[in-house]
Amino acid sequence: MATAKKTTAKGTTTKAAGSVKARATKAAPATKGAKPAAATKSAKPAAATKGAKPAAATKAKPKTGAGAAQATRGAVARGDANVFEALRSILKRRARDLVVVHDTPDNYYLDTRTKAPNGKPLFFGAARAGRAYTSFYLMPIYAHPELLGDVSPALKKRMQGKSCFNFKTSDPALFAELETLTGRCFERWKASGQI
Repeated sequence: MATAKKTTAKGTTTKAAGSVKARATKAAPATKGAKPAAATKSAKPAAATKGAKPAAATKAKPKTGAGAAQATRGAVARGDANVFEALRSILKRRARDLVVVHDTPDNYYLDTRTKAPNGKPLFFGAARAGRAYTSFYLMPIYAHPELLGDVSPALKKRMQGKSCFNFKTSDPALFAELETLTGRCFERWKASGQI
């Protein structure tokens, strides 16, 4: 078996078994850790980077769909403003004895000063304007469903779940009934020490 001399990158000569032909080896870089010029990658200009847009082409587009609804959150639609204000005023009459958590153009939220079993403040009621309708929440009727005993079928028809009423348009007769129901709920919780 023939042997050939092989020169390594470090410049030492070794004997290796194999073919008689000498194998070509790569030259070592001139400095330790440096790469040959051909092996380095050139950086692309910022404008040529994938996904980048030139500064002149970047414009703020108007939001549409769900983005627009989220962007305009806090501003009540014109048709809902009267409904929201009427429902908000029902709760606001009792705010002196409760804690106002939120008071924005589309959300009015009241807690009691007592703690719920989970340690958080006990929720009393809220009015919240949405895109399709305005909701009125009244927690005491969830805890005491018997308070709904003499509520009219028209008001019960507006119920969603156990303690929420939804309104698309203003209805003074139903709002007056809701005012009376809210008063009964307030008095019930006040008598039981929850307010």
